[in-house]
Amino acid sequence: MTAAVEPKQQVASAAPAAMRVLLLTGTAPGEPGVGGVILKDLIRQTGVDRWHCCWLASKYGAQQPYWSELPTTVQRRQYETAYRPIRGLLGEMVSALAMRVCRAPMIEAARKTMLGLIRDTQPDFILAVLDSAAVIETVRQLQQTSPVPVRCLVWDDVDVFCRQRNLDRWTQSRIAQAFGRVLQASERTAVICENMQAEYRRRYGIDSFVLRHGISAVQMGPNAPSEGARNEYRIGFAGSITAPDCLRMLIDGLDSIAWQINGRDVVLRLLGARYLLDSRKPQRIEYYGWRSVEETCARLSECDLLYLPQSFTEENRMLSELSFPTKLSTYLAVQRPILLHAPEYASLTGFWQQYPVGPASHARNAGTLLPHVIDGLQANHVRTAAWVEEVIRASEHALGPKQFDSAVQYLVTC
Repeated sequence: MTAAVEPKQQVASAAPAAMRVLLLTGTAPGEPGVGGVILKDLIRQTGVDRWHCCWLASKYGAQQPYWSELPTTVQRRQYETAYRPIRGLLGEMVSALAMRVCRAPMIEAARKTMLGLIRDTQPDFILAVLDSAAVIETVRQLQQTSPVPVRCLVWDDVDVFCRQRNLDRWTQSRIAQAFGRVLQASERTAVICENMQAEYRRRYGIDSFVLRHGISAVQMGPNAPSEGARNEYRIGFAGSITAPDCLRMLIDGLDSIAWQINGRDVVLRLLGARYLLDSRKPQRIEYYGWRSVEETCARLSECDLLYLPQSFTEENRMLSELSFPTKLSTYLAVQRPILLHAPEYASLTGFWQQYPVGPASHARNAGTLLPHVIDGLQANHVRTAAWVEEVIRASEHALGPKQFDSAVQYLVTC
């Protein structure tokens, strides 16, 4: 792993000056989901009175801000998904033309809205969350027409959401080029992991620092494994399904043993906004839906093993290699062993080499994954204690609230 830039070493020893920030984002602070949680915590930490948010809200999403305390201007974004009336190269060409013609007025409207907010709020800098093509193009236009400096926050590589939106090759190329120029013209960039940091240094020649969410350790739940025997094993998973191939392997593996290990039932506990399950056999799945961070931690703390996958599919390679599942911060906070299921090249593989917080598997099928699942669930007290010690060490040195606080202060202070 490439060593992260230490934000604390870059901040002057004097008390940091309060700065006014104009936030440009496709993710609303406070909205359900990890991005909304991170942004809300980031703003809370630095003082909501210093912020104004310009939310480029999806045409199909909620149009009202999720956080009443934060002054928010809502601007609609659309044409984020490719229009393909016909297949093949001709269809791609039609899509490229449609995207260029339709998107231009939308980006211009967003630029004008931002210029008006710059005039009204007089920010010291713009913080751009590069989470959509619309934000990337808007902030690139601003860099060319406004003297206000830009700082960036990157959670996923540009290739990830371009592929997710099925954009044509020309639109992808244009967005990717704008993404690189935005980073190169920004005065400060926060990225999600060391893999991304190293790749952007190679690809764009920029320096960046790692900013990941950190959560304080929570108390064990009333039904925690350490508080009495249960006649079942519990596997916990929280957050979005970014690796459906892995979850399918896990469920297929549990199907093969009828969801039992040595006479004890195995239960899969899911917490998140949406899951698409396809059951052909009796299964034991608890679905809690979306819950607050506090309740998510409480439910996970009642599990014997937490499951953390990164996809093996080639189309998701960049997601696995350059992104970093923020759910790991939540997992570490509950101090339970974590089963990593990811390719050798994934960002989390390097993290596990430094902090072995549970068993790790690079299995590409259910049959070879299952032994790692059983091993994690049936580990004795000595092995479990060793994993929990690593969890605590990782929380203290890599993914705790102190690291989050330090990185946030560097991102939003002078």
